[in-house]
Parts: sequence; C-alpha cells; structure tokens
Amino acid sequence: MSKLIAFILLLMAFLTTQVVAQDTIHLCVGESHDFAVPYTNGSIYDWKTQNTPIATITSPNGTEHITMNLNSSGMFVLIVDELNASGCFGSDSILVEIHDKPSPIISALGPVLICEGVDVMLQIDAVYDSYVWSDGSLLSELLVDNTGDYSVIVTDEFGCVNQSNSIFIDFQSNLSADFYFEGLCVNDNTKFFNTSFSQGGIITSLIWDFGNGVQSYKDSVSYSYNLVGDYQVSLFIETAAGCKDSIIKTITVFENPQANFTYNPYTISTLNPEINFFNTSANGNQYLWNFGDSIYSAIESPSHVYDDPGMYDVMLIVKDVNECMDSISRNIIMYYDFVLHVPNAFTPNNDGDNDQFAPQGFRMDKYKSYSLYIYNQWGEIIFETEDINEWWDGADSQNGSYAWSIVIVDELGEVRKKVGEVLLIK
Repeated sequence: MSKLIAFILLLMAFLTTQVVAQDTIHLCVGESHDFAVPYTNGSIYDWKTQNTPIATITSPNGTEHITMNLNSSGMFVLIVDELNASGCFGSDSILVEIHDKPSPIISALGPVLICEGVDVMLQIDAVYDSYVWSDGSLLSELLVDNTGDYSVIVTDEFGCVNQSNSIFIDFQSNLSADFYFEGLCVNDNTKFFNTSFSQGGIITSLIWDFGNGVQSYKDSVSYSYNLVGDYQVSLFIETAAGCKDSIIKTITVFENPQANFTYNPYTISTLNPEINFFNTSANGNQYLWNFGDSIYSAIESPSHVYDDPGMYDVMLIVKDVNECMDSISRNIIMYYDFVLHVPNAFTPNNDGDNDQFAPQGFRMDKYKSYSLYIYNQWGEIIFETEDINEWWDGADSQNGSYAWSIVIVDELGEVRKKVGEVLLIK
C-alpha cells in the first residue's frame, strides 16, 4: 500500500509542477499549489509537513486533495498518510523546494531623454530562461526607438516569474528654431524675439549671433548696430537631450532721418504770441510736433499760438519709410508784456461816458494780486479795492485832483507799483 501512494503522489506532482529531481519538486514563493493522490473509497488521508512555517495547508485536511500557500523560500517535506476502509495504513513523502521569485532590473545604455531618430538599448541584469518585453519582444535585450514605458517579465530555471522595473524612454521631436525682430535703425535697439518650438523637451541653450561677431545667450535680446548694412543673424538652440536646430535670417540696418527745424519770429510775447515753425528735416515722411504746452501737431511746418508767457521745450520727432526716427528739441521763450493804462481824469455825471475811474490793462485776469487806493488832499484813503472789476465812481467826492496808487503781483510773480493823480470833474 505504501508504494502505491508514493507512485501516485509523484505522478500527480509531475502532472502539476516542474520536477527537477526524482523526489524533489521546485516551486515559487507567493504561489498557491495543489497536491493530490487518487481517491480510494473509504480511505482517510492525513497531510502534514515537518513543522515548517514556509508553507501552510489552506484547504481542509482529510481528503485526497489539498492546497498549500508557499510563504517563503526554503525546503520542506510534505507527508501524506492513508488509512483505508480495511484498516490498512500507508505513507509516503516528497521533498519541496520553494524558490524566491527573480528580481530582474533593466537599465538603459545611454540617456533616457534622447532625440528622435536615435535608438537606445535596454539590458537586463541577469540571464533567465525566457523574456517577454512590454512591447511583445522575446529577446534578452531590447532596442527602443519610440517614446513609452518599458519593462520585461522573466521566467527563471525553476519556472518562477516576475516583472522588472519600468523605464520611461522619451524621444524628443519637432524641434524648430525661429525668431522675429523689430527695429532696424542704426544706433537704436533692434529687438530679437525667440519663437522657437520644442515638443517634448525644454530648450536649455540659446546662442544668438548678430552677424558681426557679437553673441548673446538670453531668450529674447536687444542689440544696437552702429553701422548700416546687411547682417546674417543666427539663432542656435539645444534641448536637455542634446537635440539641436538653428536658423539664419538676413536683416538690413538703415540710416536714421535727420530732424531739424527753424522758427520765426525769434521771440514772441503775450502781445504777439504766434510763432511759425519750418521743418528742415532730411529723409523724413512723418512728423510729430510737441509744442511743450500739451498741444501736438502732425503738420509738416505748423504755426502755433501760446497762451501764457514762459519757456517751452519744443520737440520735433521725424520718422522715415523704414520706421527709423530722429528728434530735436529747441527752447522757445514767450515774454510777458506788462500793459497798464491809468486815465488822468473822469466825469462821474451818469452820462454813460467816462463815469468811473480804474486802470485798464492787458491780461489783468492773470494777476496774482491787485490793490487800488484813492487818496484825498490830506492823504486819507477814501477808496480801496482788491477787485480788478470794481471801479471808483467818485460819488461822495468833490471836484478836484486825487492821488492814487496801484500794487500788482503780475502773472509771473513780479511786484509792480504805480502812483499818480486823477482829476475828478462833475
């Protein structure tokens, strides 16, 4: 009876596992495995191991079939005893060796961030019985030419299976250098704007060559050419993966127009505030005047009337067909004319003609202060006002001569004093 059980047990082991030695089967950590013998009606079966924790029986004992969990690596003996209906007893055993699963590690021969059109080789750290890569390849190493995650499932000599680490291979594509520019005038800033494009990779290096031996390494730059002419401007770009591209554009740097003007009359005043400007610029086709009093004009040779005395910075900006510009400024002075007329007689007889006394002048509303005093023959003040619109009517005064004084602070802040006499005739 004992030999019959042993034969059947080994037979079932051959049918369900890979047997390397006659009395030893090789299994893998973490799996569940079935063991069985042919069932004999009326028999009772008792399965046991040699008190080892590396494998545990998980199905109910007592039948011809059990399931075991393989917990950790090592070796154990699995024993089965059979007691048949006739009371006969038989026993046999088998040696089971549990192996750790393989731990494959893959690595790239070279960078994992690379340029499109370049291959990268993935290798595994050990030799196994079989390989199944994530793209379906069955080779021991993999040549990659597409962006993606890559891993491999290996099977070792004992039939144990495990998956490797994952490596992401990034192929950069669609790298294109480009730029545009603004301003092509000599001795002025020409601005270069980087518009290069990179799909899947960051541009880490830029080199500008302005066509005259001068270089810059910024993203967008400004440069001032001091000579007119044609220049071959180049932009070279490179990504972290070493992908490169470049572009060359020809630019023409133009001469600036020459702004200039004259004016007439050379001096103006509050009595004659108009001035004529004559544009004498060269090579311009657009003009902008700033008269220094918040008034502007786009006329080529304009005239202008100033409202207030003072110094004005007049600027002319000239632009040509190439958008090149030049400017010039000149100081214009508008002088102040202090004009004040004081009558020497008046007739307050209500006839509507010369009935009141007061000074009359030019731009009196611009005075910062004004005082008028009228004195009698004893020097007493008989009339006073600080209102330029208030006049002396002499209603309570007799015919005769009266002294007056006027104190003015004009619009430029200058103090002006005048005195005199006026004859009152009724």
